[in-house]
Amino acid sequence: MSDLRSRVAYLHGLAEGLDLNTGTVEGRVLAGVLDVLDDLAEEVGALSELHGELADYVGEMDDDLSAVEEEVYTEPEIIFIPDEAQVEEDGVSLVCCPNCGQTVSAAAGRMSAAEEEVTCPVCGCTMDADEIME
Repeated sequence: MSDLRSRVAYLHGLAEGLDLNTGTVEGRVLAGVLDVLDDLAEEVGALSELHGELADYVGEMDDDLSAVEEEVYTEPEIIFIPDEAQVEEDGVSLVCCPNCGQTVSAAAGRMSAAEEEVTCPVCGCTMDADEIME
């Protein structure tokens, strides 16, 4: 942006060095064009600053949106809590593993697809997630 301003300043200096006569029609036109170029260079500089601020703001919004998307679209995990643990929260179910017979407390997260499988922490047997959903 400073390049544009310096080029317009160079043209102003050139016009002064050539002793531009503003009394003639051509001189007035050239002086008017130089004034308009100076105004345009200032406006482009201001727009460039605003563009930079908007780019930073959009970048911050993109980061925030990415965090929201990660929170919303990430599938929650099912967390197994051993039977001996004292759990008094909602969303906890007792599940008997069909393979080893061990009773396990399962804290069900927000599951959207019932066809997902979970693994028993004791024997490694897989169970359908709908067995532990409330």
